[in-house]
Amino acid sequence: MKKSIFRNLSLALSLTMIGGGLVGCGSKADTAATSTSKATDTAVVKPTTIKMTTDTFLKPEDGMADFVAGFKKQTGIALQITQPVHNQYYDKLSLQFASGDVPDVVEIASSYLSSFGSNGALWDMTDAISKSKTLQTIDPKYANSIKVNDKSFAYPIQTGGGCITYLRKDWLDKLNLKVPTTYDEFTAVLKAFKDMPDANGKKTIIPYSAAGVINTEVPYSIYLREFYQDAIPNFTKVNGKWVDGMSQPNMKAALQRMTKAYSDGLIDKEIVTNKTSSVRDKFYAGKVGAFTYWAGDWNRIMEQKLQNAVKTGTMIAIPAIKETKYIERAPVALGITSKAKNPTGIFKYLIEFMHDGGEGETLFTNGVKDLNYKVTNGVTKKVPSKLDPKIDFPKIYESPELSLTKFKNPIPLDKRVTSSLATFTKDSALEPLLPASDVLTKAIPDLLTLKNEVISKVMVGTLTVDAGLAKYNKDSKALVDSVLADLNK
Repeated sequence: MKKSIFRNLSLALSLTMIGGGLVGCGSKADTAATSTSKATDTAVVKPTTIKMTTDTFLKPEDGMADFVAGFKKQTGIALQITQPVHNQYYDKLSLQFASGDVPDVVEIASSYLSSFGSNGALWDMTDAISKSKTLQTIDPKYANSIKVNDKSFAYPIQTGGGCITYLRKDWLDKLNLKVPTTYDEFTAVLKAFKDMPDANGKKTIIPYSAAGVINTEVPYSIYLREFYQDAIPNFTKVNGKWVDGMSQPNMKAALQRMTKAYSDGLIDKEIVTNKTSSVRDKFYAGKVGAFTYWAGDWNRIMEQKLQNAVKTGTMIAIPAIKETKYIERAPVALGITSKAKNPTGIFKYLIEFMHDGGEGETLFTNGVKDLNYKVTNGVTKKVPSKLDPKIDFPKIYESPELSLTKFKNPIPLDKRVTSSLATFTKDSALEPLLPASDVLTKAIPDLLTLKNEVISKVMVGTLTVDAGLAKYNKDSKALVDSVLADLNK
């Protein structure tokens, strides 16, 4: 899937540029221009319709139509949202570009932003950001982190966020163990979990689980932080020069840690084939002792789900162990396409509106009053989710706890949300965006497939650490050499 995504993306952007889908005439994209309201020459024109393709928006079955109606009521703008299935998002987006049916606004993760931005698919909003009174009040750290060639082609939806390691707190208490602070202490906790009998008196507990050995998007080592530590399975800078992190000495040490932990029975035997959903299900069923996953609201969600199966089950988000840091990913962002006929209007009435710290941000976080949340006797509270009445209505698009602004959320956040985020923020570093490089974009699919194969085989013992690294270096040499030559030119 990943391989086809990048190749379809490369093809789509090439066709877009060659065929003039973004700037030419006569195509479907050109005739389907965004309609706008009349305004004076000096005023920003207010759009009447905005077409948006998004990945992480509220699901249609949970009330997307209600939000769209609420947005139109507040702004007078018809928001037309296309939301492909999550694991097909970038394939579908690339097909939109290739066909010429290009939306006005796209949600885009950092893995793809360099390609979209450098190939002319997105409107350059650098000047608009610098002149925005609304956005000037926001720390530029996150917007700057996703610049491509010193230009802004998208604006963050929220902070990057990242994954933190959760432990079963009730198991720590039962075994009279403290929260680990070093790698040795961490593996000692996992060994204690392994030896603890389950409810039936059998040793079936999975000490540590994760969704695969390498993430399919950057940051690649967002999981398995205690094992990767300072090793980076991606291109990284060392002494001012780009190198392949897979060939650095610290990668050998990371693979040795993984191999030993796996052979000792501390890591899920199904880790190679795990998906995030399957790992969550194992955790919810009370089978897993340690699990690295998103800080913030997932802390609340996972503990609630766990307690459906284990009433006394509790979890704790732990600080990063001494040998490593958690990774904050570069933020997912919204880009305005070069096809959009009124980019300044979209910027003002969508991007700025989302980050106004007031009614716009309330709409994009908590939704529509009386439909998604209610105010009773001065107390604001979410209504139950349409999909699962046992839990609160989810976020609309922005997570309030990850707000870029000084947004004063009228709905108090759960302590588990704020606590896990505070711990993560204290112990994390922001992942830098890789430079724009067509050579890199084309090489990523094959390199990622090879990395996954080698790390998996080394971990489970099919290959020794040395043999695995030798295979990687041999099989990747041509691609790695071409990427490094391009990055270091």
